[in-house]
Amino acid sequence: MIFALLLSLVVSKSIVRPAPTPVAVVARTQSATLELGGAKLVVEVVDNDSLRTLGLSHRPSLDWSRGMLFVFPQEARRAFWMIDCKLDLDIAYLDSTGTIVDIQTMVVEPGVEPERLRQYPSASPRVKYALEVNRGWYASFGVKVGQRIPSIAKFTTKR
Repeated sequence: MIFALLLSLVVSKSIVRPAPTPVAVVARTQSATLELGGAKLVVEVVDNDSLRTLGLSHRPSLDWSRGMLFVFPQEARRAFWMIDCKLDLDIAYLDSTGTIVDIQTMVVEPGVEPERLRQYPSASPRVKYALEVNRGWYASFGVKVGQRIPSIAKFTTKR
């Protein structure tokens, strides 16, 4: 369903004007610095449906000290997948207080059709934020389920 939504967004935008390149989309996101596991992480904040749908798709790389923070309107069970992703990622699902409720590793599946890609559902139904980083980042800084990032609660969605 989300793939169909993404496809319809790309098709409808291409009729009116070309879809923005990932670089152009990056320029429209806000960035913030989070402290987690004794490290600073610069994140792109994606807080609307278009940016959340695009995520880190088409990116050839991600600096070790960078990530992407997905902000949702309310808590719910969430699921992510690696559509058009070029690098393995770790994802932390967080509740509205900024507490990590689940961490998973997501791997690239080259050649797999979008509707057959593995999904990574959250273990909790109370997810308001998702934080994607390079695979291994959380482990390298000892970040675990139950840790809290209080500053995350200041981020809200534009829907």
